[in-house]
Order: sequence, then structure tokens, then C-alpha cells
Amino acid sequence: MHILVANNVYPPIVAGGAELIVAYLCEELARRKHRVTVVSTCAPNMEPYPVETRNGVEVIRFFPSNVYWSFNRVGEPRLKKLLWHVRDAWNKESSRRLHAVMESGRPDLLHTHVIDGMSASIWARAHRAGIPVIHTAHDYHLLCPRAFLLSKQWRICSRPTIPCRLYRNWHLGTTRYVDLFVSPSRFLLDLHKQAGIRPFNSAVVHNGIPLPDNIVQLNDNHAAGTRTRFILLTRLTVEKGVRVALAAMAQVPRRLGVELTIAGKGPLEEEVRAAAARDPRIHFMGFIEGKEKYRALTQAGYLLLPSLWYENAPVAIIEAAAYGLGVIGSAIGGIPEFIEPNRTGLLFPPGDAESLANIMVRLARSPATLPALADHARALAKRFTVGRMTDAYERHYVALRSGGTAFAAAS
Repeated sequence: MHILVANNVYPPIVAGGAELIVAYLCEELARRKHRVTVVSTCAPNMEPYPVETRNGVEVIRFFPSNVYWSFNRVGEPRLKKLLWHVRDAWNKESSRRLHAVMESGRPDLLHTHVIDGMSASIWARAHRAGIPVIHTAHDYHLLCPRAFLLSKQWRICSRPTIPCRLYRNWHLGTTRYVDLFVSPSRFLLDLHKQAGIRPFNSAVVHNGIPLPDNIVQLNDNHAAGTRTRFILLTRLTVEKGVRVALAAMAQVPRRLGVELTIAGKGPLEEEVRAAAARDPRIHFMGFIEGKEKYRALTQAGYLLLPSLWYENAPVAIIEAAAYGLGVIGSAIGGIPEFIEPNRTGLLFPPGDAESLANIMVRLARSPATLPALADHARALAKRFTVGRMTDAYERHYVALRSGGTAFAAAS
């Protein structure tokens, strides 16, 4: 098949986990001999951006005319952001550029992911051309202009303002152009259904990541001494619960020898640096990848996931499981779907630093708190591979291409 994929950014430009998932899927599809064309965005000063081939995937980038590039939105004034959202509600320039790609390539289907910056106009264009549309939601962009469903006070938003309701109603209405709505978690899918998405067909397809070749060795050789070592590997933002982790560490007795490694980048970086300067048990590594990330994960015992927002399907959980780590996460959003309490990790109330501190103390004192953790973690990781994710999407592609309505079960 010829599969046209749309995502607002694509590697080497990466904003978060969604871009990596899209790349993993596209590259695996290309390895399976499908023709894969990705349409993505770039900054206005980068145009004309040359068409490139990355790991067998054709990548076309353009700037969807707007007041700024969506990748560089941080720090923009409120009025400018409002104007950006008005333009992004229906960006005809994106539709025109996608039409040119469809005319030249004649794809069998369009698979969209994060489309803020492109708008749902690309769904309408494909629909008019008779090309089936599958959309995978990685966040709450269709329901909330900030995509987090959080208020300005970083609390779960239960009463959206009138402008937010208008935004939601418009974006939900555009889903009538989508033939199949997919979510990596049951939680996110149910929330969109409750809000009123239009597609008749929907499914859960779990994200998949490349697992280390030596996953068995990583699990079997996981050192017992790691039970006092915790790692927070995330964007350094309020909604990720960074402050919750710091507050929990302040309540853990120093005599237990507990250590917290924090890796990542973001607005709270200076706050994390200051905490590390005050407390020698906290180690800040900045943004890490490759061998540095490998080393950090093999030396840790538990991954902290203290999120305050409705996480969808954090790939960090699967990555941690591959390294034999237990996951200590907030009982919020899709997180509980991916943690087996007392087997692969433990859950605590979101924002409750005291509960998190108590769990850290318990794990440090009792290595038997999560028995046979390595075996359970390995089994969990093997459920979420790139191969299994791609198998599921291929089944959906075949069903869409044939015009059928019997879609494959969730992977």
C-alpha cells in the first residue's frame, strides 16, 4: 500500500514521544515494503524544504501559513496564540499543500496523528478525494486548546470556559471526516467518545517501541542495590509532576540512602538545578539520550511518573519495563492501564507527595515489595513492541482500503 502519514513534526525534529512513535511505525511499514510518505511542517525560514528519505520513509515538510510555527509556540503572547488557533481551526494552505501531495502520489489512505498546526482541513481534503482517513489521538488537542485538559492552575479542567467549549465543539465536528478514530489507551478513547467524536468506528492500538536486544540480560542482571535509586525521565514541566517528585524527596529520611536522578529539559530546569544543589541525593543530568540514557536506566531501580494530567499511554513505562525497572505512577489518565500494581509497579494519588514519599521509603526498606519484578517487567515490555503495533495498524489499513467496517481488535 501507499500510506500517507501526517504529523506536525517528524524526526530529527522531535517535541515528545508522539513523534518517535510515528517514526517507529513509518519505518517499520517501510521495512515491510509499503510505500510511506510523511507530510510534516517546518519553520517559514526553512522553505523550500527539500524532500528527503529517512530510513526508507519519504518526508515532505512545509510551513502551514500562520502567525508562527507550532513547534516554536512557547513564550508567544496570548493574543498571538489566539490568532494562531483561529487560523489553525481550518488552515486552507495545509489543505492545498496536502492536495498537491495526494495528486502526485495517489495514496491508498491517510493516517494522521498530531495535526495541530495543520488543522482538520486535511481530513476534509482526503475525504473529498475518496481517500480513507485514520486518525490516532496522542493527546487532547481536539478537546482543549492547550491539549492537556488542565486549568491555568494546573488542575484537571472540569468546567471549560465558553471559548474552550466553542473550540471543542468545532474540532469534534470536524471528526466527521475521519473513518477510524484510534487511541493508544482505553482512557483517552472513552474520554473522546463521551465528548462526542463523530467517527462510527474506533479502536485501541497500543504504542510500541523498539526493545533492547539484550532485554533478558538487562532484567536478569538488574542489581539488587538499585532499590534505593529512582529516576524521573521527563519534560521538566508542571503537569509532569516534577514538583511532586521534589516534594516527596524532601520527606524521605536521608538515612535510607535514597537517590533521585532527574533527566530532561523544560521550563522547570532551574528549579530542578536548585533542588539538586540543596540536596546531594538529587542528581540532575539534563537531557540525555543514547549511551547516557542507557547507563542511567541500568543503574536505576524505579521510574517515577508523578503526572498531574491525563496521560495517554506513556512510552516511558514500556521503556522502563524493558530495563527491569518498576514504575511508580500517578493513578490518573491512561497510566493505570499499563501498570500492574504489586507486580510491575505501584500507584499513588496524583499530586500527593506524601504518598509518593511513603512508597519510596517502603521500596527502599523492603526489596521484596515487588517480587519477581524483572520477570513481570519483561513480560510487560514484550506486549508493546513496534512489530505488534504495526501488525494492528496493518489490519486496520486493510479494512479501510476494502471499505469494510469490521476492524481488528485492540492490540
